[in-house]
Amino acid sequence: MRNIFRCLGAAVFLLVFTGIAHAGSFTTTPSGLQYKDLKVGNGPVVQPGSTVVVHLSGWVDENGQRGREIYRTRKENEPVSFVVGTERVIPAWNEGVVGMQAGGTRMLLVPPQLGFGEKAVEDVIPPNAHLRFVIELLEVE
Repeated sequence: MRNIFRCLGAAVFLLVFTGIAHAGSFTTTPSGLQYKDLKVGNGPVVQPGSTVVVHLSGWVDENGQRGREIYRTRKENEPVSFVVGTERVIPAWNEGVVGMQAGGTRMLLVPPQLGFGEKAVEDVIPPNAHLRFVIELLEVE
């Protein structure tokens, strides 16, 4: 039994020492957006005013879990582009891509005020919905 605890202790030490134990944590911005890099890119860094080309997948967040899918650009294999910092997209996308590098993938947990707020979007997104998105950054111009 002692050997099992020693092995478990060694495994925990390795996880903490290598940083794997922190891999699941999100960063929270002052606005309430939470993000986590799933894959760090190695290309140009997104800054306000950059034009980005991305693939997006989005879901309604249901009690902290991924719920009904609301958006997926890979379905039609048509990425979207936008200028970061404009009103063309929801605030979470503008804020959530800043600092990413081309080739990276980031998950966003979006509070209602950074998504669609009190507005419902047809029968797809309810009012005051919490959302989650995975953004794949293809290009930065």
